[in-house]
Amino acid sequence: MFVPGKRIVLNAYLNNREICAITRKQLPIEAKHSVRLDNDTPRVIFIDSQGSTFVHDISSVKAEGSDWIHLSIRVSEEFTAMADCLTGDSSDPPTEQFLKGEALGMRFQPFFLAECKSDPTELVGSGLFSRGFHFSGIVTPGNVSLGCICDHCRRSFRLQSFHAGFSNLVYFYCSRGPHTLVASSYLTDAPPVMGQTDSESLARFEARLPQCEKCGGDFKYYNPLLCPHCSRPYIDFQNHPEEREVEYYGNILYGDSLQEA
Repeated sequence: MFVPGKRIVLNAYLNNREICAITRKQLPIEAKHSVRLDNDTPRVIFIDSQGSTFVHDISSVKAEGSDWIHLSIRVSEEFTAMADCLTGDSSDPPTEQFLKGEALGMRFQPFFLAECKSDPTELVGSGLFSRGFHFSGIVTPGNVSLGCICDHCRRSFRLQSFHAGFSNLVYFYCSRGPHTLVASSYLTDAPPVMGQTDSESLARFEARLPQCEKCGGDFKYYNPLLCPHCSRPYIDFQNHPEEREVEYYGNILYGDSLQEA
């Protein structure tokens, strides 16, 4: 799949089928491609000029009944890459349906190409704003899911974000698995959706929270969101506590359900 020696900065594939090859001279670029999902285990694969590989298993898209993805792959002059797609059952992009909330989209985890001067290890354990999934001042539509890649095991998984502020909710992640609990932000001692918490009030609130119904774990404000494959931190609030104060999107595994306090 990967062919060294060319002035290609990024290759994109669906399984073994090449979608596109982007060269340095084309930058900046937005490459749009409609691709048919011709088997039940489709994988979108990005490979940079040094052979670093970013693999997204999108079997869940196929399982939802979509036979096509409509990709937008954007690469900047600073060698950062972002990609997302609309899904559907036609070779025509369902743009109007998506804008009405009637079609689904998926945003793939942004990444640095080999030529980028930024250090990708700086993003390990970071929140979704730092990773480029969400943007301050811009609301991510509810019909957009997120294709993530674990910093540790490098396997992919799919998240669904929810805007905690708009929902008047506070969220907590489980200590044992990728499970999420929500509670009303109006409850006594509830931490704010954004901003600094009061440690004593938070301790009282956490003491009243139930255990996880799925695994028996504890819900805590600074618990990380864990990878569903290796159970290591993906959003690591314990090592990045400053991000917890501004991370107003909560997350659940795509297709999973929230536990309510």
